[in-house]
Amino acid sequence: MTEQSGIKKAVIISLALHLLVGVILLVGVDFKAPKRPTQSVSIIEATMIDDGMVAQQAKRLADMRAEQEQAAAKEQAQAEAEQQAAAAAKQQAAKQEQAKEAARVAEQQQALAAEKSQAQAEQKKVAEQRQAEANAKAAAEAAVKEKIAAEAKALAAKQQAEADAKALAAKKVADAKAAEAKKAEDAKKVADAKAAAAKKAEDAKKVADAKAAAAKKAEDAKKVADAKAAAAKKAEDAKKVADAKAAAAKKAAASEQALKDLEAMMGDDLGKSTAVKKPSKGDIDQAVAAIQAAVIRNWSVSNLMLGKQCVINVRLAADGLVLKSTVISGDQAVCQSALVAINKASPLPMPKDPELIKELQNSNLTLIPRL
Repeated sequence: MTEQSGIKKAVIISLALHLLVGVILLVGVDFKAPKRPTQSVSIIEATMIDDGMVAQQAKRLADMRAEQEQAAAKEQAQAEAEQQAAAAAKQQAAKQEQAKEAARVAEQQQALAAEKSQAQAEQKKVAEQRQAEANAKAAAEAAVKEKIAAEAKALAAKQQAEADAKALAAKKVADAKAAEAKKAEDAKKVADAKAAAAKKAEDAKKVADAKAAAAKKAEDAKKVADAKAAAAKKAEDAKKVADAKAAAAKKAAASEQALKDLEAMMGDDLGKSTAVKKPSKGDIDQAVAAIQAAVIRNWSVSNLMLGKQCVINVRLAADGLVLKSTVISGDQAVCQSALVAINKASPLPMPKDPELIKELQNSNLTLIPRL
């Protein structure tokens, strides 16, 4: 019920009360002459009515009516006042009820708000607790995952280290085997080279021996031919001498003397032709210098070798093939490098003179590094 509808109802009630009081007043007033008492009274007969009394009576009646109206008005006013008071009280009660209702609603709303706030707080608390639990669980899972990852990483690093160690060991073994294989291959190459050199030297020696045998045979044939020529010439000279003796006795002594001179001269020429001419020191030094120059051309020299030297004995075939090289003295590194250069330079340059070749087939070479 609203405040406006309450006021309308109060006004309607007030009008109804006013109307009811008016009807009562109208009904209560008797405009007829007062009834005479029914009881037996003594009748006083009067023959004349006093006007003053009538006026007094009328005034009294008017006063009574006025009093009745005043009482009615007072009652009406009181009723209206009571009605208004009742309406005001009712309105006040309604307002109080509304205030109570509003307070109750506000209290309910406040309670609901408090409950909602409490529920929200509890939900927030539950959410925070769940979030904390989720965070703790996530942190625990992350820690477990991190631990697993760290262990996996450590295991992988350990396995990688073991694999690297195994690979390194395998590489060392492979390198050692490769080094041994290369060493064996180098040794085989050296052995093959030595065998080839020995075969070549042997072939060269055979060729040289054949050449020497042929040369000796040719030389022997030349000696025989020279002897035959000398004998023929001697016979011819003897014939000439005989002819000369037979032709002229005078010239016998002179011819005989000439024959002796011729024989003496022929004897000197034959001795000179069969004598072996030995090479000079200058020829030997020149041939050795040519061999040293060939070795130096094939020699890889570094700055560390400067100021040092090496003496190496070299055995050569007739065509210059190196049969054997032996270090006699000198710096070890320089000598090893020089041996390599000698093998690279083989066959070494040799002269054409057989006697000079014989002098060079067993030579000591003094090698000095030069840049």
